[in-house]
Amino acid sequence: MHLKVAITLSSRDYDAVLFDLDGVLTKTARVHAAAWKKLFDTFLEQRATQSGEPFVPFAIDTDYPRYVDGKPRYDGVRDFLESRGIILPLGAPEDGPEVQSVHALGNLKDRYFKEHLEQQGVEPYESAIALVRQLRAQEIKTAVVSSSNNCAAVLEVADIAQLFEARVDGKDVTRLALQGKPAPDAFLEAARRLGVEPSRVVVVEDAVAGVEAGRAGQFGCVIGVDRGGHAQALRDGGADVVVTDMAQVRVAEEPSSAWSLEFEGFDPAKEGIREVLCTLGNGYFATRGAAAWVVADDIHYPGTYLAGGYNRLRTDIKGRMVENEDLVNFPNWLALSFRIADQEWFEARTVTILSYHQELDLRHGMLLRNISFEDKQGRRSTFTERRLVSMSEMHLSALELTLTADNWSEVVTVRSAIDGRVVNAGAKLYRKFNNKHLEPLAGKVIGEDGVSLSTRTCQSNIQISQVARTQAFMSGERLEARRRIIEEPGYIGQELKIDLKQGQTLVLEKMASLYTGRDHAISEGGLEAQKMIARTGRFDDVLANHILAWKHLWRRFDVHVRPGDPDFKLNVPMLLRLNMFHLLQAVSSNSIGLDIGVPARGWTGEAYQGHVFWDELFIFPFFNYRMPEITRSLLMYRYRRLDEARCAATAAGYQGAMFPWQSGSDGQEETQALNLNPRSERWVPDNSYLQRHVGSAIAHNVWQYFQVTHDIEFLHSYGAELVLEIARFWSSIACFTEERGRYEIHGVMGPDEFHDRYPDSPTPGLNNNAYTNLMAAWVLCRALEVLDLLSDLRRAELTIRLGLSIEEIERWADISHRMFVPFHDDGIICQFEGYEQLAELDWEAYRTRYGNIQRLDLILEGENDSANRYKLSKQPDVMMLFYLFSAEELSGLFQRLGYPFKDDTIPRNIAYYSSRSSHGSTLSRMVYAWVLARSARPRAMDFFAEALMSDVSDVQQGTTAEGIHLGAMAGTVDQVQRVSTGIEVRGDILHLNPELPKRWSASTCASATEGTHSICG
Repeated sequence: MHLKVAITLSSRDYDAVLFDLDGVLTKTARVHAAAWKKLFDTFLEQRATQSGEPFVPFAIDTDYPRYVDGKPRYDGVRDFLESRGIILPLGAPEDGPEVQSVHALGNLKDRYFKEHLEQQGVEPYESAIALVRQLRAQEIKTAVVSSSNNCAAVLEVADIAQLFEARVDGKDVTRLALQGKPAPDAFLEAARRLGVEPSRVVVVEDAVAGVEAGRAGQFGCVIGVDRGGHAQALRDGGADVVVTDMAQVRVAEEPSSAWSLEFEGFDPAKEGIREVLCTLGNGYFATRGAAAWVVADDIHYPGTYLAGGYNRLRTDIKGRMVENEDLVNFPNWLALSFRIADQEWFEARTVTILSYHQELDLRHGMLLRNISFEDKQGRRSTFTERRLVSMSEMHLSALELTLTADNWSEVVTVRSAIDGRVVNAGAKLYRKFNNKHLEPLAGKVIGEDGVSLSTRTCQSNIQISQVARTQAFMSGERLEARRRIIEEPGYIGQELKIDLKQGQTLVLEKMASLYTGRDHAISEGGLEAQKMIARTGRFDDVLANHILAWKHLWRRFDVHVRPGDPDFKLNVPMLLRLNMFHLLQAVSSNSIGLDIGVPARGWTGEAYQGHVFWDELFIFPFFNYRMPEITRSLLMYRYRRLDEARCAATAAGYQGAMFPWQSGSDGQEETQALNLNPRSERWVPDNSYLQRHVGSAIAHNVWQYFQVTHDIEFLHSYGAELVLEIARFWSSIACFTEERGRYEIHGVMGPDEFHDRYPDSPTPGLNNNAYTNLMAAWVLCRALEVLDLLSDLRRAELTIRLGLSIEEIERWADISHRMFVPFHDDGIICQFEGYEQLAELDWEAYRTRYGNIQRLDLILEGENDSANRYKLSKQPDVMMLFYLFSAEELSGLFQRLGYPFKDDTIPRNIAYYSSRSSHGSTLSRMVYAWVLARSARPRAMDFFAEALMSDVSDVQQGTTAEGIHLGAMAGTVDQVQRVSTGIEVRGDILHLNPELPKRWSASTCASATEGTHSICG
């Protein structure tokens, strides 16, 4: 018989399920009922004989559920007797059958039950046990809560004790002096033992008293099991759902592949991509997924990066002194290698690999490896690794390696170290620059099993202190092996020799801590690093806390998509989680209070030198709707650099704040003057610093944060000043032209990046980039609104301190009504003034000649040509308007400016520019997926799929190994979060306009504003 599903339980909603025993898990309710009947019928019959009263037997159908079911045994005796007007003394727990007391009767009932249990055993409910197994497979904890003193015995007889992490039974109720059901005490105790919050727990009960206890404890869900026709009583008692069989309870199951990025085999050509994709971090520091035993070479690149850890160096390039600030590669804490007998140190390329499996466990934030290999002497070994960078302890990382001697017995030498001899060599473009950023300070041994290394950046003077402890275990016992110290400048390590017999497994555990002199609430970094390691237990202890931290993050951030089209082959759930995983490793709750921004490539590599661009425009929505505290902290990175932006504006002849295109430690412009074209080997000017629209992105982020949170304190203290100073910059750079009667902005670059000047012009810069001009007008509108939102006192303070005059504010309003926007071809928004006069490119010819034409700018420069001559783009420019603003908001802005905005404006512009894009940026596919989502859904899904795979497939053919693309990653998640749901905060109202792509059947995401949203197609 097919039973209709009554409820579906998901690990996204619940952490544990608490089961009653009798009548829920095991068919002991009838045994209990029979024991109660035998007890009371014997007692009542004897009493009737003695008193001459009529004998009224115990009724299983009515007396059992009403008076004794689900209650502690003695409470059941007392309540039933009272229903018959019989009062007996409580007596003592040891009372025998000859005594007339509540305890005596209760003990007799227990004897009857045990006799039946011994004679006939107990049978579990198969559907209930199947449910328990499904829950455990999805990592939902399970426990038994029973009033029976025989709970443990029943579980053992039924052979199901091993399925439950905790048990609270009648003995616990007595020992802990808990109140019995219908009080919630026993259920609350079980939740405490499991370490879960009651609101995240399901209670399953067949007794009304148990249901009432679940409701009284304010548990997340109470399921009543009706095996005797008392469904209404269960509902009246507080059951959220009533089922007749546990088969009506379904568990939302996901395959393990939805939570794991897996690689088979060792592929040197793809090792760089694997290393970056398998980076582990916690918002404070991150370590690439390089194997523990490798050093930097043509295949591997170990890298550990501190959030905001920059250093500046100068390099002589052909007689020209070039200065660069880089994200520093800090000492490698991983260094852990081994060798068997007197052979070479283990290296995957020098042995025969029998099997190689690598997995990034997204659910638990772990990197796993399993390698089986054979060396030149025919010795076969099995090698495993577990690694984490702790999300619960931001200064801690841990590594566990195991080595099993499959067919040999030899001495194994283990070397563990902290290697500070590293340099920055992880990005090809910058290898001609000086790259030695670290100065060694001191290395020493800490105790018997630890080493410490202190280094310092040579210009920014960031002192890094690292301590590592390495311990060896066999069969659970710690080994006391003699250690040889290896020390040289910038390197400190230990070697230990261990005798390993055939079949034995050696377990190595390495704990590493990292502190800097910039950390809060410390005396000295080295001392704190030592204290951290001294207080750290074994690997599994660290892992448990780390897993719990990730569990809480996934509860808040997970986006679940269920593909509905069998032809859509991508593992969308895993890929989305991979993107969220990297976002949460770049910035997490550990980042709150740190003075860091969000680099375009995260903390996973040295591409873009770890600089902060405008990618936060795409990243912040992910955090805004879930943990806006992170967004606020990141916005403070910009606020603290406001004075530097003011100085930059002044130096350029403007007012207000002009934020840099590339930002690092202090907020000055970090964009290089020259870039090397690897095709032509020529150094070409880099004019991307003219992308002044980064200021508008910052203002947009401030405004969106405020719209979601209504954090008026932030707006008063910081946000308003940012918006006002950015508005002031736009006002000062805008010039009024009498001929047009409008304001214009000259000498800038738009987001496109392929165009930095007019053809044959010696001066860089373009006039009236449409995106820049419209964003400037939008910022001025928001600045006027911000002034109205401020209290009178704060408005007066700011206008006086900033020197804002009434005339200047009036100018803002005038510009916001009369900003010039170029058009051509009847309604096509001109990317910049003069764009329509550029030549068309023969796209097919270039595709035929070059295949990959994403970076047409480099191709054309290599041909002594220039992208400035053609109608093409690297990434969206005009399209950004449709990405950032809804049609309603954009229409309002155009109306304010006095320009028409027809119904076909958006689709016509999308069609025009999409055919002229090389999609040379990972952001491009993501933005086009967004803007096409509601008009050309099949094309949008194709772009979405490409964006989702951009790093996993290394779509740019060589850039992923130098760092993931965080903006595109965030954008794909936002596609699900906001486009499919249509969620938008506008005018202090949360708008929802859901529309799922046809290839998806359901989508679920959490929101800090309105809880969890589920959409089904």
